[in-house]
Amino acid sequence: MLRRDQPAMTVLLGALIAVAPLAMDIYLASMPSMTRSLSATPEQVQLTLSLYMYGWGVTQIFVGPLTDRFGRRPALIAGLALFVAASLACAVARNIETLIAARVAQAIGMGTVAVVPRAIVRDLYSGEHAARMLSLMGIVLGIAPIVAPIIGSHLHVWFGWQANFVFVAAYGATALACVIAAFPETIRARDVRATTPEVILANYGSVLRSRTYIGYVLVAASGSSGLFAFLAGSAFVFVNVIGTGEEGFGFLFGAVMLGNIIGATVGSRVVVRLGIDRMLGYSTWLMLFSGLALAALAWGRVAHPLAIVVPMFLFMVALMTTMPQATAGALSAFPEIAGSAASLLLFCQFVLASTSALIVGMTFDGSERPMATTIDAATLLAFVIFRVLVRTRRAAGSREAT
Repeated sequence: MLRRDQPAMTVLLGALIAVAPLAMDIYLASMPSMTRSLSATPEQVQLTLSLYMYGWGVTQIFVGPLTDRFGRRPALIAGLALFVAASLACAVARNIETLIAARVAQAIGMGTVAVVPRAIVRDLYSGEHAARMLSLMGIVLGIAPIVAPIIGSHLHVWFGWQANFVFVAAYGATALACVIAAFPETIRARDVRATTPEVILANYGSVLRSRTYIGYVLVAASGSSGLFAFLAGSAFVFVNVIGTGEEGFGFLFGAVMLGNIIGATVGSRVVVRLGIDRMLGYSTWLMLFSGLALAALAWGRVAHPLAIVVPMFLFMVALMTTMPQATAGALSAFPEIAGSAASLLLFCQFVLASTSALIVGMTFDGSERPMATTIDAATLLAFVIFRVLVRTRRAAGSREAT
């Protein structure tokens, strides 16, 4: 079994988290052609993404208490098994309704894999070390959004959109085998009362009473909203509006996602020196700038791939220097109920982010403006929330301590 100080532990945790963006991003290039293959509208096809996100978010509420009660390892095994089965169901779907239902089932399995690695980090690390570990995992995580659309676009051209779901099923099966063979249980003491309604409500109530926790959660949720708005609209903007084609979309999307690795690398090296809050102060400034630039170019009718790629690359750098720090800041005060705290964080994150994706789908007008405006609004929210709910609260606490 792996130990906490082994590099393979970091790699495996990153690979587990990478299952999620892989399942979201690999089929994005196929979305425009799926409308024809399944006799569906663009709005219906976009539901395979937004409802996936909603299902993923709602699952978070239940997964945290279950992992606190039964342990991290059993939850990972069950979640990955469901994910693999649902991915195969997506591959054989012959109408949009079946595909949407299979995607929701896939999201329920994926919800477990999203929560557990973050709770494991809190089991093994704390403070800036937890933030550094999350950033290092983010480097591994950052590879998936780069390679997924490139792989997906080529699989689409060679074999059809169904091959994307066969690929993620194989990836999930490999991850499942690694967990069974090498992953240890990390929770120190199982909470036998964690799944009782009274305890669930009490645990969630204790974290919701922390305004600092709420501030960090909303910063993370706002950043994720910008990302999910891009995921929902990018394929239609690049393929249909700008005319890059599926393979061109894969490379352009991958270029944007290079910001994942750069942001995670910078974050992992700098956060220990700057601290969580100073890091978030700088990253939310960069996030705001990228959102304003994207919206200005879109409303200025600059219809060129670089008008999207460059601002979104900067957004991804900012996002990956924001998310690990906001997550670590939110979870640091709740070591005994880290699973529940992580579940609630991801629930809020995915509900808000899924809504932004739904807005992009509902307002798509054949241009890049709805996507760009939604992303800009999300960056503004992250910027303001950090300064109102986190920084001012921390400053007030410091004054009281002195």
